[in-house]
Amino acid sequence: MVAMPLAFHLTGNSPMILSMTGFGKGESTHGAITASAEIRSVNSRYLEINLRLPQSLSIRENEIREMIRQKVGRGKVSAAVSTNDPKDEEGLTVNSESVARVLSMLKQLRKSAKISSPVRLEHLLAFKEMFRNDSNAGSENDQWEAVKSAVEAALTQLLDAKAAEGASLKLDLQRRIDGLNSEIEKINELAHVRTEEGKARLRQKVDELMKGKEIDPARVELEIVLLADKLDITEEVVRFKTHNDFFMKLLDGEDSNGRRLNFLLQEMNREANTMGSKAFDVEMSHLVVEMKEELERIREQVQNLE
Repeated sequence: MVAMPLAFHLTGNSPMILSMTGFGKGESTHGAITASAEIRSVNSRYLEINLRLPQSLSIRENEIREMIRQKVGRGKVSAAVSTNDPKDEEGLTVNSESVARVLSMLKQLRKSAKISSPVRLEHLLAFKEMFRNDSNAGSENDQWEAVKSAVEAALTQLLDAKAAEGASLKLDLQRRIDGLNSEIEKINELAHVRTEEGKARLRQKVDELMKGKEIDPARVELEIVLLADKLDITEEVVRFKTHNDFFMKLLDGEDSNGRRLNFLLQEMNREANTMGSKAFDVEMSHLVVEMKEELERIREQVQNLE
C-alpha cells in the first residue's frame, strides 16, 4: 500500500492555532485499486461536512464523515473521493431481473400518466441497480483500505495548511493585542491626569461661585470626589488588561480557540464602550475610537480561526 499526503507534516504536540481555511489532497493504492481524495475547508460558524462519493462508497459515508470530525472542529468542509478499479469494467454485467422490473414500472408509469412517447434506453440507464459487479468480494476491502489511506493523507495536508495559516494569524493577533496594551496605557495615564485637572477646575469654579458665602468645604470635596468617581475608568482598564492577557494565553493554548476568542472580544469591546462613555476629553475619546477600530480588525481575523 502506498499513501501520498503530498504535504509537510505537523511535528510533535506543539501548541497551535488553526485557520478554518485550507486544502488537502491524498492518493493511495491498495491491491489493484487506486483512490484519491480532495478536502477543502472554508469559514463557517459550525462544522458542516459535504461529501461527494462514488455509488460504491455510499455505505462508507458515515465512516468518512467520522474521520473528518476527528480532525476538524469547525468550518464548512467539502470532500470528494474517487477510485480507479480496473476490475469494475471486467466484472460489470446486466442484472436481467432488475431490467425487467424497471421496464415494467416505467411502462405502467407511462400508461398512468398517459404519455405517448415510448420507453427508451436512456430512461433505463438512470437506474443503477440494473447493473451488477461480479468482481470478487476482496476488491471491496481493497477499495476501502485505499480510500481510508487517501482520506487520511488529504486530512494531514489539510491540517498542515490550516496550521500554517493559523500561525500567520497568531503572529498578527499578538502584534495587535500588544498594540492595544499600549493604547490602554495611554488612555489610563491620560485619564488620571485629566481627572486631577478636572477636580482642580471644579474647586476653582466652586470657589468663584460661592465667594462670600458660607459653604461646607468637606461637602464640596465629597461632591467633587463623587463626580470624579463617575468618570473614573480604573475598573474598565483593569478588566481590559485582564482580557488581553487571557487572549494571549488562549493564542498559546494547545487547542484552537476561535470561539472563545470571539466571546472574549465581545467583553473587550464592552469595556471599550464604557470607557468611551466616560471619556470627558477629546484626546481620550479619539484613543478609545482607535482602540475600538482595532478591536473590529481583530474580530475579523478571529472569524478565520477554528
